[in-house]
Amino acid sequence: MIINSDRAYFGSSIDVVSFVKSLINYADQIGKNGVSVLADMGSFFHYNKLKYLIDYETSLPPRSDIRAKGLCLYNKDDFNWRLSRIQKKKLLEHHGRELMITTPTIK
Repeated sequence: MIINSDRAYFGSSIDVVSFVKSLINYADQIGKNGVSVLADMGSFFHYNKLKYLIDYETSLPPRSDIRAKGLCLYNKDDFNWRLSRIQKKKLLEHHGRELMITTPTIK
């Protein structure tokens, strides 16, 4: 399933974690082991919701509490230049290896 990140974070009545849990239940029903989630965090920067981003990210359950592989994807410039040192530290401490910072290719 592909869901627009703007809608997932700011335009839906269901929160992302509940949605992922429903996908895990569906995966169980069809005999799969779980789900993988690639989460584009760019919407938080686009709408200038950086405080909400930190609150949201640090509220996510620990990986051991949910049977999903998750990667939170950040644009390198957004991460490096728009977040404070303290915000970056909070994200990295909470996520560990599940945080991915990317550099877009512009042609």
